[in-house]
Amino acid sequence: MPPPPYVHAADYKHVVGDTCAYAAVGNSHILLSSMRHGTYSFDTARATWSKAGDWTLPFSDHAEFVPEHGLWFGLSAADDGVLGAWDLSSSTVQQPEPPPPAHPGCRDFAVPGPSRRRARPSHAIDLGEFTEVYSSHVIHLGDSKLCVAKLYTVSRRGTCTEYCCDFESDERNFAVLTGVEVVRGHDDELRIITHKSQRYRFGERYIPTSVL
Repeated sequence: MPPPPYVHAADYKHVVGDTCAYAAVGNSHILLSSMRHGTYSFDTARATWSKAGDWTLPFSDHAEFVPEHGLWFGLSAADDGVLGAWDLSSSTVQQPEPPPPAHPGCRDFAVPGPSRRRARPSHAIDLGEFTEVYSSHVIHLGDSKLCVAKLYTVSRRGTCTEYCCDFESDERNFAVLTGVEVVRGHDDELRIITHKSQRYRFGERYIPTSVL
Protein backbone atom coordinates (compact mmCIF):
# COMPACT_ATOMS: atom_id res chain seq x y z
CA MET A 1 0.00 0.00 0.00
CA PRO A 2 1.63 3.30 -1.07
CA PRO A 3 1.60 6.26 1.32
CA PRO A 4 -0.93 9.09 0.74
CA PRO A 5 0.15 11.84 -1.69
CA TYR A 6 0.87 14.52 0.92
CA VAL A 7 3.80 12.44 2.21
CA HIS A 8 5.68 13.35 -0.98
CA ALA A 9 5.14 17.11 -0.62
CA ALA A 10 8.31 19.19 -0.31
CA ASP A 11 7.18 20.74 2.97
CA TYR A 12 5.96 17.48 4.52
CA LYS A 13 7.16 16.74 8.03
CA HIS A 14 6.18 13.61 9.91
CA VAL A 15 4.32 14.46 13.12
CA VAL A 16 3.28 11.78 15.61
CA GLY A 17 -0.52 11.73 15.90
CA ASP A 18 -1.12 13.52 12.59
CA THR A 19 -3.11 10.55 11.26
CA CYS A 20 -6.21 10.95 13.40
CA ALA A 21 -8.86 8.61 11.92
CA TYR A 22 -9.42 5.83 9.40
CA ALA A 23 -12.12 3.42 8.26
CA ALA A 24 -12.64 0.68 5.68
CA VAL A 25 -15.55 1.38 3.32
CA GLY A 26 -16.83 -1.77 1.67
CA ASN A 27 -14.20 -4.07 0.20
CA SER A 28 -12.79 -1.41 -2.08
CA HIS A 29 -11.79 1.75 -0.19
CA ILE A 30 -9.98 2.96 2.92
CA LEU A 31 -10.53 6.47 4.27
CA LEU A 32 -7.68 8.13 6.15
CA SER A 33 -7.65 11.56 7.83
CA SER A 34 -4.67 13.77 8.57
CA MET A 35 -4.96 16.68 10.99
CA ARG A 36 -3.01 18.94 8.60
CA HIS A 37 -3.88 17.54 5.15
CA GLY A 38 -7.55 16.53 5.26
CA THR A 39 -9.05 13.18 4.22
CA TYR A 40 -7.91 10.84 1.46
CA SER A 41 -9.52 7.76 -0.07
CA PHE A 42 -7.49 4.71 -1.10
CA ASP A 43 -8.89 2.52 -3.89
CA THR A 44 -7.66 -0.98 -3.02
CA ALA A 45 -8.34 -2.39 -6.51
CA ARG A 46 -6.38 0.32 -8.34
CA ALA A 47 -3.90 1.01 -5.51
CA THR A 48 -4.45 4.76 -5.94
CA TRP A 49 -5.20 7.65 -3.58
CA SER A 50 -7.63 10.50 -4.18
CA LYS A 51 -8.56 13.56 -2.09
CA ALA A 52 -11.94 13.20 -0.36
CA GLY A 53 -11.95 16.65 1.25
CA ASP A 54 -10.12 19.22 3.34
CA TRP A 55 -12.08 18.04 6.39
CA THR A 56 -11.24 15.27 8.85
CA LEU A 57 -13.42 12.29 9.70
CA PRO A 58 -15.74 13.09 12.65
CA PHE A 59 -14.54 10.21 14.83
CA SER A 60 -11.24 9.47 16.53
CA ASP A 61 -8.98 6.58 15.55
CA HIS A 62 -11.16 3.90 13.90
CA ALA A 63 -14.85 3.46 13.09
CA GLU A 64 -16.47 0.02 12.82
CA PHE A 65 -19.03 -0.81 10.14
CA VAL A 66 -22.25 -2.41 11.41
CA PRO A 67 -23.87 -4.04 8.35
CA GLU A 68 -27.24 -4.53 10.05
CA HIS A 69 -27.69 -0.75 9.97
CA GLY A 70 -25.38 0.25 7.12
CA LEU A 71 -23.54 2.71 9.38
CA TRP A 72 -20.09 3.23 10.87
CA PHE A 73 -19.79 3.59 14.65
CA GLY A 74 -16.95 5.29 16.50
CA LEU A 75 -16.07 7.64 19.33
CA SER A 76 -16.57 11.29 18.47
CA ALA A 77 -13.48 13.33 17.61
CA ALA A 78 -15.04 16.25 19.49
CA ASP A 79 -15.80 14.24 22.67
CA ASP A 80 -14.18 10.87 23.36
CA GLY A 81 -17.03 10.02 25.75
CA VAL A 82 -19.65 10.02 22.98
CA LEU A 83 -20.36 7.05 20.69
CA GLY A 84 -21.70 8.23 17.33
CA ALA A 85 -22.81 6.81 13.99
CA TRP A 86 -22.14 8.02 10.43
CA ASP A 87 -22.82 6.95 6.85
CA LEU A 88 -19.44 6.91 5.09
CA SER A 89 -20.63 5.25 1.88
CA SER A 90 -20.41 8.47 -0.18
CA SER A 91 -17.24 9.79 1.46
CA THR A 92 -14.87 7.86 -0.81
CA VAL A 93 -15.33 10.55 -3.51
CA GLN A 94 -14.66 14.24 -3.02
CA GLN A 95 -17.17 16.01 -0.78
CA PRO A 96 -17.29 19.63 0.45
CA GLU A 97 -18.22 18.61 4.01
CA PRO A 98 -17.59 15.65 6.34
CA PRO A 99 -20.37 13.07 6.67
CA PRO A 100 -23.21 14.25 8.94
CA PRO A 101 -24.12 12.23 12.03
CA ALA A 102 -26.79 9.54 11.64
CA HIS A 103 -27.39 9.64 15.43
CA PRO A 104 -26.97 12.49 17.95
CA GLY A 105 -24.58 10.32 19.93
CA CYS A 106 -24.69 8.39 23.19
CA ARG A 107 -22.87 10.11 26.08
CA ASP A 108 -22.21 7.11 28.32
CA PHE A 109 -18.55 6.40 27.68
CA ALA A 110 -16.52 8.72 29.87
CA VAL A 111 -14.05 6.82 32.08
CA PRO A 112 -14.72 6.57 35.83
CA GLY A 113 -13.51 9.44 37.96
CA PRO A 114 -10.74 9.33 40.58
CA SER A 115 -11.06 6.66 43.24
CA ARG A 116 -10.57 6.93 46.99
CA ARG A 117 -7.55 8.77 48.34
CA ARG A 118 -4.41 6.82 49.16
CA ALA A 119 -2.35 7.30 52.33
CA ARG A 120 0.54 9.76 52.18
CA PRO A 121 3.35 10.70 54.59
CA SER A 122 2.73 13.84 56.62
CA HIS A 123 5.42 15.76 54.69
CA ALA A 124 3.79 15.06 51.29
CA ILE A 125 1.67 17.67 49.52
CA ASP A 126 -1.17 15.95 47.64
CA LEU A 127 -2.04 17.64 44.33
CA GLY A 128 -4.95 15.30 43.52
CA GLU A 129 -5.66 12.56 41.01
CA PHE A 130 -5.67 12.93 37.23
CA THR A 131 -7.20 10.57 34.66
CA GLU A 132 -5.81 10.28 31.12
CA VAL A 133 -7.31 8.09 28.37
CA TYR A 134 -4.50 6.94 26.09
CA SER A 135 -6.36 4.48 23.84
CA SER A 136 -10.00 3.92 22.82
CA HIS A 137 -11.53 1.20 20.66
CA VAL A 138 -14.93 0.29 19.25
CA ILE A 139 -15.21 -3.43 18.41
CA HIS A 140 -18.04 -4.92 16.35
CA LEU A 141 -19.19 -8.21 17.91
CA GLY A 142 -21.80 -9.03 15.26
CA ASP A 143 -25.61 -8.99 15.38
CA SER A 144 -25.76 -5.20 16.03
CA LYS A 145 -23.62 -5.52 19.17
CA LEU A 146 -20.49 -3.53 19.99
CA CYS A 147 -17.91 -3.32 22.74
CA VAL A 148 -16.44 0.06 23.65
CA ALA A 149 -13.02 -0.30 25.26
CA LYS A 150 -11.03 2.46 26.93
CA LEU A 151 -7.51 2.17 28.29
CA TYR A 152 -6.52 4.85 30.76
CA THR A 153 -4.11 5.85 33.51
CA VAL A 154 -4.97 7.33 36.90
CA SER A 155 -2.03 9.20 38.40
CA ARG A 156 -1.69 10.99 41.71
CA ARG A 157 0.49 14.05 41.52
CA GLY A 158 2.35 15.15 44.60
CA THR A 159 5.51 16.67 45.95
CA CYS A 160 7.62 16.12 49.03
CA THR A 161 8.47 19.05 51.30
CA GLU A 162 11.51 17.24 52.72
CA TYR A 163 12.90 16.01 49.34
CA CYS A 164 13.13 12.42 50.57
CA CYS A 165 10.61 10.77 48.26
CA ASP A 166 9.03 11.12 44.82
CA PHE A 167 5.34 10.63 44.07
CA GLU A 168 5.38 11.51 40.38
CA SER A 169 5.49 7.82 39.33
CA ASP A 170 2.36 6.87 41.28
CA GLU A 171 0.27 5.63 38.35
CA ARG A 172 -2.32 2.89 37.98
CA ASN A 173 -3.52 1.49 34.65
CA PHE A 174 -7.07 0.42 33.87
CA ALA A 175 -9.35 -0.75 31.08
CA VAL A 176 -13.11 -0.34 31.05
CA LEU A 177 -15.27 -2.39 28.65
CA THR A 178 -18.89 -1.49 27.91
CA GLY A 179 -21.39 -3.60 26.00
CA VAL A 180 -23.53 -1.77 23.43
CA GLU A 181 -26.52 -2.78 21.32
CA VAL A 182 -27.85 -0.84 18.33
CA VAL A 183 -31.56 -1.20 17.55
CA ARG A 184 -34.28 0.46 15.47
CA GLY A 185 -37.47 1.72 17.10
CA HIS A 186 -41.00 1.42 15.69
CA ASP A 187 -40.47 4.73 13.87
CA ASP A 188 -37.15 3.41 12.44
CA GLU A 189 -35.25 5.73 14.78
CA LEU A 190 -31.76 4.50 15.61
CA ARG A 191 -31.18 3.75 19.30
CA ILE A 192 -27.89 3.02 21.07
CA ILE A 193 -28.42 0.97 24.23
CA THR A 194 -25.59 0.60 26.74
CA HIS A 195 -25.32 -2.53 28.86
CA LYS A 196 -22.96 -3.59 31.62
CA SER A 197 -19.55 -1.95 32.06
CA GLN A 198 -16.62 -3.80 33.61
CA ARG A 199 -13.41 -2.18 34.81
CA TYR A 200 -10.10 -4.06 34.97
CA ARG A 201 -7.06 -2.93 36.92
CA PHE A 202 -3.55 -3.72 35.63
CA GLY A 203 -1.49 -2.14 38.40
CA GLU A 204 1.50 0.15 37.96
CA ARG A 205 3.92 -1.90 35.84
CA TYR A 206 1.77 -3.44 33.09
CA ILE A 207 0.44 -0.99 30.49
CA PRO A 208 -1.99 -2.60 27.98
CA THR A 209 -1.87 -1.06 24.51
CA SER A 210 -4.54 -2.93 22.54
CA VAL A 211 -7.79 -4.86 22.83
CA LEU A 212 -8.30 -8.15 20.97
